[in-house]
Amino acid sequence: MKPRVFISFHVEDEAQVDLLRSQAKDPRFPVEFTDYSVKEPFDEKWKTQCTERIRQSSALVVMIGQETASREAVLWEINKAYELGKPVIGVRIYRDENHRVPQPLKDHGARVIPWNTAKLQVWLEEQG
Repeated sequence: MKPRVFISFHVEDEAQVDLLRSQAKDPRFPVEFTDYSVKEPFDEKWKTQCTERIRQSSALVVMIGQETASREAVLWEINKAYELGKPVIGVRIYRDENHRVPQPLKDHGARVIPWNTAKLQVWLEEQG
């Protein structure tokens, strides 16, 4: 069974996240990226839905772009994943950019990698 991965990202980076989802459909990349995007306001209902979706996932991948570190919902998702004991990794969307890493990733010493599906797959396999 493929690991289920929750992707945390800023909505302005959705095109790049869609590319990652597309790459994950390659049979050589045994990961299921469940689309848990919540198109609703960041409120208690959203938090409840998001908590359940993170709980059902085996890991959280944070796609780091220009605005990611300042997005309240992304920060909340990262903190919730840690609260639920989920492994978390940061993936830089743009290899040639050094966008700011969200503070909760820094606080927990999370690994941050450049966008590389092979490296991401290895990390996910290590999480078991």
